[in-house]
Amino acid sequence: MNGAGAKRVIGPLSPPPSAYTEDAVFTHSGGDAELRCTYERTGSMYAGGLRFHRVRAFRFRADSHCTAWHIEGAYDTLVEVEQSDWVIELVDAEPSEAWGQWKIRHFLIYIDDAGAYEIAAEDCEWLPEERVS
Repeated sequence: MNGAGAKRVIGPLSPPPSAYTEDAVFTHSGGDAELRCTYERTGSMYAGGLRFHRVRAFRFRADSHCTAWHIEGAYDTLVEVEQSDWVIELVDAEPSEAWGQWKIRHFLIYIDDAGAYEIAAEDCEWLPEERVS
């Protein structure tokens, strides 16, 4: 089982990972999670990435364990997996009235030389680019 559903492109990760100076860092502090990247542009260091809101689950698959499904369409690009088997599994694990207030979406991004990050969350936003010293 790999998620099964079709992938809908949300947007590319910018800049491309070839500009990264460090590995992507995923942090989950409770309700939200962040996938942060540090990169060089015009001689200065910057950080940016993605923030996922109301995270219900997440998983990571190292580059060497990714299938074609994890890469195709999601290479350096945030996608949403529609009709996700994983989301169905999560909802079935707690079939309660509480789900009426939750919307769970399956996000996927494959980062070259790192792997595939999958996050089950309500929504996602791009982090503002910040100059790093």
